[in-house]
Amino acid sequence: MINSILLTDFTGFANTRFDFTKGINVLIGKNGTGKTHVLKCLAATLQARHDFLGKNSASKEQFEYILAEDMIFYFKPDVIGNLVNKGVPSGRANITVTIDDKPLQYSFSSASKTTVKLETDEKWDDRHFIYIPPREMFSLFEGFIGLSSKREISFDQTYINLAHALSLPILRESEDNPLKPAIELLEQELQFKVLQMNGRFYIQTEKGNMEAHLVAEGLRKLASILYLILNGEINADTILFWDEPEANLNPALVKVVAKFIRVLQECGLQIFVATHDYLLTHTLSLYSEYKEHTNISVKFFGLKKEDKGIIVEESETLAGIQNNPILEEYAAFYDLEQQFINQYE
Repeated sequence: MINSILLTDFTGFANTRFDFTKGINVLIGKNGTGKTHVLKCLAATLQARHDFLGKNSASKEQFEYILAEDMIFYFKPDVIGNLVNKGVPSGRANITVTIDDKPLQYSFSSASKTTVKLETDEKWDDRHFIYIPPREMFSLFEGFIGLSSKREISFDQTYINLAHALSLPILRESEDNPLKPAIELLEQELQFKVLQMNGRFYIQTEKGNMEAHLVAEGLRKLASILYLILNGEINADTILFWDEPEANLNPALVKVVAKFIRVLQECGLQIFVATHDYLLTHTLSLYSEYKEHTNISVKFFGLKKEDKGIIVEESETLAGIQNNPILEEYAAFYDLEQQFINQYE
């Protein structure tokens, strides 16, 4: 499991540490507080380890280059030095990712272009992970892999990796899939199955097959995740990063997503979620409040931007997070409603 990440002078972070749970990790905060940056930094570091282990050479210098390359692929800066927190005296970012109690630490200066300095590496093994970005991929899938391999495109590595993951066929023995409870939940709630034929995705219902392009965007997003379980790219050993799972979903489907995340954790996945959604966060918090009955491990991280940098609060429930912009805006709306009632009634 991913134990922690320490970000020092990286983007908006001054010196911020996140200590994760083996279950569901939920990041909340206003736009621009670095939720996606945390997820991408973790994913890029895992990607670098994977890419490095796939090389014939095992030199420290090559690993340093791969770390920088993958950070650039995920964040899309012109040079990696642009990821250093602007205006800090050190002019240097430092990142430490700890997996199975083994730290990997690297740093780079604001003048760095294509490499980093490896400070500590206790050499944890390759970890299978998948990153689900906010935008769904089904409608982009056709020709996307070929285009990304031949042309410079504006999509970051999360979309490219997702396209490759979706290109794989469904596993032959789906009955033995350890994530069968998650498959059954989605198929029951969505009332359809997912197929890929000749490089196109289809939604299969009792009435027949329908092109995925003709289905609502939110449903396409959930359908893509269902397919990733069916083809084994999401399995019991997967670390799942899910950025804004509520995007383009109505509240009824957000409730399904909360159940689905719970089932995935029960199947053994470590999950990282960045969200702005009231219903999703409060449902997960409810699971955590009654964890002696739900057997769910949840941890919330409330991010807030201050003059000195982004700070974070940690709690097993939302009640322990003082800076909760989701709840603050709902409270503000209640106050506005009371003003209208008092003024016009």
